[in-house]
Amino acid sequence: MKTSFLLFIFSILLFSCQTGEVSNYTEYLNHNDTVKYVGKQECRACHAEIYDSYMQTGMGKSFHFATKEHSALTGTEMPIINDTIKNLSYKPFWKNDSLYLKEFRIKGNDTTHQLIKKVNYKIGSGQHTNSHLFEINGYLHQMPYTYYTQNKIADLPPGFENGNNTRFSREIGLECISCHNSYPDHVDGSLNKYDAIPSGIDCERCHGPGEIHVKQKLAGNIIDTSKYIDYSIVNPKRLPLDLQFDVCQRCHLQGTAVLANGKTFTDFKPGKHLNDVMDVYLPKYENEESFIMASHVERLKQSACFKTAEITCITCHDPHNSINNVSTAYFDNKCMQCHSDCKDEQTQNCTSCHMSTSTTTDIQHVSISDHKISIPSTIKKKKGKFLGLFAINNDFPTNLSKAKAYLKRFESFEQNPIYLDSALVYLNLTTIDFPAYIQYFYLKNDAKGLVNFVMSNTIDSLMYKKSDLALAYSRMAEMFALKNLTLDAKSYYDKSVYLMPFVIDYKLKLGAFLIDNNQIMAAKVIFETALALNPTHKEIHLNLGYIYILQQNFILADLYLKQAIALDPDYILAYENLVLCAQIQNNLINVKAYLNKILEIVPDYNSSLILENL
Repeated sequence: MKTSFLLFIFSILLFSCQTGEVSNYTEYLNHNDTVKYVGKQECRACHAEIYDSYMQTGMGKSFHFATKEHSALTGTEMPIINDTIKNLSYKPFWKNDSLYLKEFRIKGNDTTHQLIKKVNYKIGSGQHTNSHLFEINGYLHQMPYTYYTQNKIADLPPGFENGNNTRFSREIGLECISCHNSYPDHVDGSLNKYDAIPSGIDCERCHGPGEIHVKQKLAGNIIDTSKYIDYSIVNPKRLPLDLQFDVCQRCHLQGTAVLANGKTFTDFKPGKHLNDVMDVYLPKYENEESFIMASHVERLKQSACFKTAEITCITCHDPHNSINNVSTAYFDNKCMQCHSDCKDEQTQNCTSCHMSTSTTTDIQHVSISDHKISIPSTIKKKKGKFLGLFAINNDFPTNLSKAKAYLKRFESFEQNPIYLDSALVYLNLTTIDFPAYIQYFYLKNDAKGLVNFVMSNTIDSLMYKKSDLALAYSRMAEMFALKNLTLDAKSYYDKSVYLMPFVIDYKLKLGAFLIDNNQIMAAKVIFETALALNPTHKEIHLNLGYIYILQQNFILADLYLKQAIALDPDYILAYENLVLCAQIQNNLINVKAYLNKILEIVPDYNSSLILENL
């Protein structure tokens, strides 16, 4: 009772600071970090009509449970897709109201591999795509199946094509989900583990956290918004044009995002400057006319309409109303507000010529309206030389921001050496950022340079986020181990796991290091801990299988190694360990069977092991 009473008193004090003339307020009260998100259902209590309309928009449908009500696959033939490079096929199927995905391989008339996983979530509104996610113990991963609704075909997801099918291992971290959904309840110390995940981009993504707004209205503090700004909640329409843009380009500006020091992907709030939280970079080329899926803001800023008139996204778009419910005449009328000279003509569907529909460079089977409003031209310009990475939302990014952009671009998109060279130039123009330098040396595969850098500089751990430090420590450990500096390597591996205890990859690397240094029992504890957290990692089963070989428990070794192969039918390391396990037991039949399986997967596999046993 005392606690509740104190909270009640605090609430009274909070609102007592907000009384008085509405026009006296100049800052949004919901920008305070103590203000909580309340969820879209709270908004519906007062704004039912707007809420119901918004829920039919692409944003409202952006993320949901993979049930028949919300899946674009409902009513389709549930098409099978084939990854011809990896010789794997995928078939979705319903079991009651739950969606499942079966991965399988057929050889002759036999099914030689089959893995079935439940689809927990669909991601994507269905306007262009539905992709699919699975969750285990809070860990969220993407699945290798996307339904492209415009052409009504299924195929591998973006980024999984051309031999890059990562199957069920792609982690869905905050950078991804913070644009495709409302902010989730992310587990501290993890990359892709969540305690709770909401359904769909909600009202508070554009209006900010609603706790104070709800409390004020319940207390009867009603403001005439036709005369005053209600500073308990953000109305993007009342923001200056640059801040209006920031609300939209938080997610409709896709590129290489570089967070400001100490910021996360959930820190941006409407009404604040986006570049206080992150800079978003895109590569620029001479005569570049192609564009990516979420490039709406970047393309619009290149338009004469934007340069000569005060327009933003909401000049033409009503965020509360689905574009599917808007007629062509609606957008024509928007154009006529500035281009009145066209009214005398038989103007119909201005956007069909001036915002032509085109495919995107990053997502197959998808076409969108090019938001660079322009006079159509038949002249095709040849893409010219690379000009560099440019921050689209910040005209004056720091040198450190630019360095991190080049490093991230190299690591995440394309391994072009010019990116690392450019990163070093900008790193040398700023004060030392320890994680960034570690990333540079690691990506250069320069163990000597990394070790020398670490030995010559002191880490101020209070300056950096835990996630950045943990990644740096893990990479430092890896490079120190290569130089046989095992005590330092062990210390850095321990620090990475301590800082981010729910990141499986750090545990895997520590466990492998312990095995290499004959600390078998300690390694076993690490891998068993990882297994309890997320049993879908094949590497956990592989290493436990190897440990049981060392302990001559061949039954358990065989069990874990075959589980690794069940997760990945082409897992060469698991087959090699099965060969080793069979050799120790002098089981020559199994030795040859497993070796032949290796040769079936990799025909040019060259190993003395094979030569000795075939």
